[in-house]
Amino acid sequence: MKAFEELYQGHYRDVFCFLSRLCGFHADLAEELTQDTFYHAYLSLPHFRGESTVKSWLFAIAKKRFFLWLRKQKNASFPLSDHLTEIIDEQAPDPSDILYQRRLLEDAFAVIFSFREPMKSIFLLRIYCQTPYKELADRFCLTESASKVLFHRGKRLLQTKLKEEYGYDIHLPSDR
Repeated sequence: MKAFEELYQGHYRDVFCFLSRLCGFHADLAEELTQDTFYHAYLSLPHFRGESTVKSWLFAIAKKRFFLWLRKQKNASFPLSDHLTEIIDEQAPDPSDILYQRRLLEDAFAVIFSFREPMKSIFLLRIYCQTPYKELADRFCLTESASKVLFHRGKRLLQTKLKEEYGYDIHLPSDR
């Protein structure tokens, strides 16, 4: 039990920040999902094989808990994170058009959530946590170059789908 307390104390802040970004900086929701994450981590601790860092393992659990929560919210409006706007150089006709920006973010999240694994996880972990490519490679049993390729293909796919399916013409930075 003491080992789990140390795990909780050592990683609570990182998990909370990760979930906070995913939840659009809604602290109550992030706190609830953080507690849920550590509860499931406690239950899964005997099955942790050490194939990734503890932090990556906790982020994977947190991401899963977030996606499960998100699936249950079919009719609820999801609070979008402004963090995604850092990778999108919006070309809005009127830069102050908040509705346009909100729709762009909603559509961008819809596209990202449609990515197959591990591209979706790599893309989200890279954007939200600035997870190094090496750590992503270790987490998903890939080479470092393969994790880079998946991230960059995800960016291109996001740009293409936003243009073709939603009519947005966005420009993404070359690297993060």
